[in-house]
Amino acid sequence: MGSRRDFVQGRTTVRLAGAMLVLAGLLGVPARGACSSAGPVNFSGNLDLVYVTRPNETGINFNMYGENPFHSARIRLFADAPIQDHVHVFTEFFYDDDAMFARLFGGFVRLSDPKGRDLHLEAGKIPLHVGAFPNRSYAHKNNLIGSPLMYQYKTDVRNDQVPTTAEDIVANRGLGYRTSFLTPGLTGVGYDGGSATPVMYENCWDFGLVALGTVAPFEFAAGVTNGTVGAPVMSDDNDGKQILGRIGFVPAPWLRAGISGARGPYLQSGLNEDLPPGHTVDEYMQVLLGSDLELSYSHGVLYSEYVRNRFESPFVGNLNMQAWYVEGKWTVLPGWYVAGRYDRMVFDDLKLAAGGVAAWDADVWKREIGIGFKPSGSLVAKLVHQQSQVNVAPARVRSFAAAQLSVAF
Repeated sequence: MGSRRDFVQGRTTVRLAGAMLVLAGLLGVPARGACSSAGPVNFSGNLDLVYVTRPNETGINFNMYGENPFHSARIRLFADAPIQDHVHVFTEFFYDDDAMFARLFGGFVRLSDPKGRDLHLEAGKIPLHVGAFPNRSYAHKNNLIGSPLMYQYKTDVRNDQVPTTAEDIVANRGLGYRTSFLTPGLTGVGYDGGSATPVMYENCWDFGLVALGTVAPFEFAAGVTNGTVGAPVMSDDNDGKQILGRIGFVPAPWLRAGISGARGPYLQSGLNEDLPPGHTVDEYMQVLLGSDLELSYSHGVLYSEYVRNRFESPFVGNLNMQAWYVEGKWTVLPGWYVAGRYDRMVFDDLKLAAGGVAAWDADVWKREIGIGFKPSGSLVAKLVHQQSQVNVAPARVRSFAAAQLSVAF
């Protein structure tokens, strides 16, 4: 007899398949009187299969909902429905075999310029249009398996709780998604309804509106969303909005550079009653500035990003930090490549009530190296080794090897 987990996973898979069939029924057959230019729905997907030598060592890679790129099986299902000329609907469903449920990863309408210029407007549950890694985050475009820390690692900032002293947040250094300011002995305020917050979170898209395109040699994106880059939401959880944008410069095929910025309130409105009199959560911002660079030469590509981020906290002031990574790929034979990435997150100091200073979170680094075989655009196999260290006392070091087979269909 199957376990309850098997039953739940099976039921979830059925629901996912049912949702896709309903989507096909709704979008695949044009209604009477529909614009004649509407075409059939284009379905596609990605299946990622992974084997890990030490599954218990992969914790630093966890995303929300218990998802992890090193879980054994993950699937993405895409639907692209041309509604009429220059209007498309995009949806993406995602399932991780060790996660809590299948979910709608993204769903938005894209309106394109009727004159054929590379100018678009996206509205709905939209991708993250800050930084450069989101463009290559899917397995068939990612040279490795994991993601840079700045796009997924949970800091000890929460959107549903706030520390009232520096000691509250320092006590949670290195705890990530287990962070709590309500632990006995601490003086934080709030409730359990949200989560620990990354700097940027690529694995969950936000609800909003963005204009994007290219006017050679420049590329741009600018928009408004309900949540922030570190705390994206579907339904708004405060009375503020985030403004975000990126400007890119592509003067030659071998060079791509960009700067990004975002600013918006990240705390949930349920905290209002716990804040100092006369203040609301809409006053406390997440502010991010970043840069990205991509260089190509011969058989190699170099990627790098840097961000400076600030979480404004009601009682302890600004929580500043910086993060960066460098990634390289070199094609050694047709279809074969080697790749590596090194990234770090460094947290600024806070003044302690008892005297002295301490970093508000534990510095962390991660290294991932690997080889890949990509005989076509729809098939890639990878073998990687990842090592990470969280600088708590004693240092928390994790390492493992993993193999991935990713198929696009």
